[in-house]
Amino acid sequence: MDDHSNCSYHVKLTIAYELDQATIVMLGAIGKTSSSPRAALLKANPWLGADADEVARVFTLPSAVPGGRVAAARRAATLARLHAGVDAWNGWAATMEALAGELGQDPAAQRLWTYLATTDLAGIAVGLQAHDFAALIFPGLADFTAARFADPACFSAAIFAGEACFADAGFARGANFERCVFKGAASFAGVSFGRAGEFRRAEFLGPASFRGAHFAKDAWFRGGHFAAALDASGASFGGEAGLGDIRYDGPTSFAEARFGDNAGFEAAVFRDVVRFDDARFERNARFEQARFEREPSFDRARFLGPTFFQGIAIPEGSAHVQKAIAELRRRLG
Repeated sequence: MDDHSNCSYHVKLTIAYELDQATIVMLGAIGKTSSSPRAALLKANPWLGADADEVARVFTLPSAVPGGRVAAARRAATLARLHAGVDAWNGWAATMEALAGELGQDPAAQRLWTYLATTDLAGIAVGLQAHDFAALIFPGLADFTAARFADPACFSAAIFAGEACFADAGFARGANFERCVFKGAASFAGVSFGRAGEFRRAEFLGPASFRGAHFAKDAWFRGGHFAAALDASGASFGGEAGLGDIRYDGPTSFAEARFGDNAGFEAAVFRDVVRFDDARFERNARFEQARFEREPSFDRARFLGPTFFQGIAIPEGSAHVQKAIAELRRRLG
């Protein structure tokens, strides 16, 4: 059963300070009024205050980074921008994306942009209030490493233009990432979902990792797209695993994954090698109408419930795969 919940909840953030409304209005015009892209970057991030020139100087050195005080101010500005709402956030994001194309071959300005475009909420504890992450545009790295979400987290329709890192994050009451677009690498390695993890129609355009991820309840990815490699090895699914009607374009691994409930790969398209080596299917394993464009691997996979491979397509010359499927059908009925 596909229990499709809507994303009507919101995420709480502790706000360090309020973003000035005049600054919000000004963001869209910054690129036109500044003398240079670097000056525009500084104007788009007024939280730098008196530190602006010093931070710009820091990035003239290839390996230098600002100190902890500046990092703390960047996080405070991020929280304030989130509190100001989606229009304020996406106005800033649009300005940052526009400026990214104006930096030319200036390495110092590019390093400055990378730092200022980063959303650093690693390790943050998040509760419930009247705003969320839905439909936000993250122009640079979005770092939620080891963040803890006590209440349902809504990221639906968000766009991650850079790397998205949710490694080791905890979503105690589940999370909604439906219709998200991940343009860079996306890491959910070691993430835990106490309730449903929902990724319907999500687009992963870069490599994605759910290695060792734990879904205590349902995991829904139907209608999605993995355009590059997917590593879901060692992942565990306590509820329904809705992994069908998806195009997997790159190498894919569900090796050593555990499916505690129904595993649904119906109508999935695997354009590269997919591995289910040492995977454990404890209930129904459904692969009806799945298409494997390269030979799949099910070495040592264990099927403890019924299997459904009707209408699958596999490459010519994969006779031993067909034989293994026939033996499963005979053994499990």
